[in-house]
Amino acid sequence: MPAAKVFVDTNVLLYVHDKKVEERSGVALAWIFALAESRSICINMQVLNELAYVLLRKRWLPSAEATFHAVDQLVAWGNYPLTGEIVSKARRLHIRYGCSWWDCLLLASALELGCTHFLSEDLQDGQRIDSLTIVDPFAHSPEQILTSL
Repeated sequence: MPAAKVFVDTNVLLYVHDKKVEERSGVALAWIFALAESRSICINMQVLNELAYVLLRKRWLPSAEATFHAVDQLVAWGNYPLTGEIVSKARRLHIRYGCSWWDCLLLASALELGCTHFLSEDLQDGQRIDSLTIVDPFAHSPEQILTSL
């Protein structure tokens, strides 16, 4: 079992598929590989559904079947549902930190799952939200974060 869990925001998974920004795509992929190898990666159903929605809308994969197959490959990293407790925690986070509602749902899920870090470019790098540390994947290498865990 890993010493720490890192919750991965949808935007990081989307960069893996966005060929318009190859440098960011490579960085996102390096993060995913490192987190998967260290068994530190964590996601939830909201992330999987957001990923499917954007991939279908942008048509980055050749078909809906290919999109659903790609999303299904990530289920092993977490298919945790949102619960009433997570929604209540998200409300508290929204009031306290002022993050977007959708981000608060993910942050609350990460906290509920015992994650120590939240990988996202949408929040302030280094910010502490309760026991989570926000990590911008484009400001740090996986090694910098994983060796500090």
